[in-house]
Amino acid sequence: MEIAEMLERRRIDICCLQETRWKSNGVCHVNSDKEKYKLFWNGQKTAKNRVRIFVREPLAQEVLDIKRINSRLMWIKPRIEKQTMVIFSAYAPQTGESEEMKMTSGLHSLKQSLIGGDLNGHV
Repeated sequence: MEIAEMLERRRIDICCLQETRWKSNGVCHVNSDKEKYKLFWNGQKTAKNRVRIFVREPLAQEVLDIKRINSRLMWIKPRIEKQTMVIFSAYAPQTGESEEMKMTSGLHSLKQSLIGGDLNGHV
């Protein structure tokens, strides 16, 4: 609820979050004082690397597709003003992680995409 209240105060329609620590995957509604948000999240069994995307209603009703790639990467595809967009929430591996971890994170395939996330210095 604190995040939804901050999003309302700052008039933010879409917000990508990382390192959220929620297990499993899901969708739920979160209400602030005046606004309603839909929360999409992605995680796995361990308590790290999870990503979320908050979307303000009624824009959340325009989400056409959700793709949960892994615990570090997910995207939603909303229709905004007659255009379809893809919005990624990404959490890149830290600098000290192995090359295998960096390559299996899925981020290397997003070279020409718009990403909201904690890229940990990887650009």
